[in-house]
Amino acid sequence: MPNRKSFFALIAVLVFVPAIAAYAHHSFAATYQEDKKVTVEGKVVQLLLRNPHSFFHIDVTDEAGQTVTWSIEGAPASQLKTTGGDALKIGDQVTVVCNPARSGDAHRGRLLSVKRPSDGWSWAARSTDPE
Repeated sequence: MPNRKSFFALIAVLVFVPAIAAYAHHSFAATYQEDKKVTVEGKVVQLLLRNPHSFFHIDVTDEAGQTVTWSIEGAPASQLKTTGGDALKIGDQVTVVCNPARSGDAHRGRLLSVKRPSDGWSWAARSTDPE
């Protein structure tokens, strides 16, 4: 039979390892520059509305006139649809404010807000000031 110290060590591992994994999963700071914001405008070309994080891709024309596809990581599908109906559709022109990826050439962002100028629909993270 294991001694008492071994038993408590095992219990500690079983309790803390999942907590550490959950914390690491939500470490956006490892991927995105949380102290910076960028605004990109373009057309939605792909939607991956799922949990725990949705992604959508938008084609953006960069400063050189080239089309670049940005991958935007956002809220779960259930949050993006809280305003009713389809939140985003392929072909929508949108303006996105996001935290850029740490790798500058990644063309990725963590969603802070998105607006669809055609009908005024918008969504913003709770911790984000509307822009």
